[in-house]
Formats: sequence, C-alpha cells, structure tokens
Amino acid sequence: MPIEDAFPQGTPVWIDLQSADQPAAATYYRSLFGWDVGPALAETGGFSLASARGVPVTALGPLPFEDAPTVWTVYFSVDDLEATAAAVTSAGGSVLLEPGEPVPGIRLAIVADPAGAVFGLWQRREHGDPWLRDEPGAVDWLELVAEDPASTFPFYESVLGVGISEMRVGDEPYGLFDVGETSVAGAYRSDGTEPAHWLVYFNVADLDAAVVRATELGGTLRTEPQSAPGVGRWAEILDPQGAGFALLEPEPEPA
Repeated sequence: MPIEDAFPQGTPVWIDLQSADQPAAATYYRSLFGWDVGPALAETGGFSLASARGVPVTALGPLPFEDAPTVWTVYFSVDDLEATAAAVTSAGGSVLLEPGEPVPGIRLAIVADPAGAVFGLWQRREHGDPWLRDEPGAVDWLELVAEDPASTFPFYESVLGVGISEMRVGDEPYGLFDVGETSVAGAYRSDGTEPAHWLVYFNVADLDAAVVRATELGGTLRTEPQSAPGVGRWAEILDPQGAGFALLEPEPEPA
C-alpha cells in the first residue's frame, strides 16, 4: 500500500474538492472509487474526510462562497507559509486566500501562478497524517495544464524550489516538476481553449470500466481515452457538479 508520510518542500501534500452539492459529490465519488466518506464536521470547516482501506485519500467540502466553481484543488508542501506566499507575489502570481489556519492544526494559503492556475500551499506538521497514493481509488498523478506551461516554470522554481526536467509523451515534450531526484508532477501544453489549471489523476485498475462507471453515475466524458508508452491509459471526466479530474490506468511495471 503506497502511503506517503514525508512531504519535503514542493511535494504535493493533499487534494480536496469544494462542491456545489457536497452530499451528491460524496455519493458520486464513494460509488466510483469505493471511498469511505465521513460526516461533514464543523471542526473541519464542513469538510468530510474520504479514506480507502482506512487511509486518508482526500476531503470533500462545500463551496467557499456562493458563486465559486466546483473544483479539485492541489496543495503543495512548504516549510514557511508566509515566506512562500510572499514569494508568490514577487514571482508574478497572486494570493487568493491569505495564509491562515482555517481548521485547527492546518495552515494553508490559496494562490495562483502567473497563468492563472490555482493551487494551495500547506505547511504541514512535522509528523503529519499519512496519505494514500498510487493505487486504485487514490491520487496517482498531478498535472499543470496551460497553453504555455514552460512560461510558468521559473515561477514554480522560485516559489516551491522544484527542479524542472523533461520527458517525451508520444511525440510531445512533457515538463516535469522534480523534488530531488523524484518527479512529483507534470506540465501539459493545452490548446488554449480552457483556463490554466491543475488536474488530478486518480488511479484505476481498468480504465474502460471506470469510464463507464463514471458516466453511469452522472459524470461526463470530457476526453476520449488516450495512451502513451511508459505512462498508461487515461481519460478526463467532469463530475455531475462540473469538477474536472482524470482517470489513469498506469502501464504495468516490467516483469
């Protein structure tokens, strides 16, 4: 069971969903991924913790204000929340939610990169709770989608301290965000028809079956299944409230 419990600066540390219909979202994702979804609690800001096999996967919450979009948010670990938020503005980004502690023990801020992609900064406790990753029903990959993602690389290098490298996905170059020798997220060049954003990929054992299930439950297939050697097969989905995410069936490891 891949469980992460160490989150150096620049590492994805958590994701959450803020939804226009939190109970319906809980039903949808519970049915799609088999999550155990707890009750919405005042002490967690109205969020419900979702777990798989007893290990936290994500949290599902209400919208922060009435006209906010239903959206998945990616959070990156930082060592000094205030200093990193200041670095965001110095590097050309913007701070949408000032550093604070909205829930006891959780210090975070919401920011946007120069292209407008929104993400979170999270200063986690030294010994934080574990996070389930990279197995069916859990987060597998995180990706910046933008018309010109390379233009934002200096921002992420400056703000998060990540390194930048590149691989090939099919015939296209694909950017990677690295913490030490580990690639922790990717960057994909879009066609410019959608705003810059961070996309969450959830691991599934059978992409075709997961796509059928996702749409049967009321979701919408946004992109047809695609594949790439060394990566696997994936497709993008919109949930019933309009939040985008992706399903990824990773290519099996060589025997």
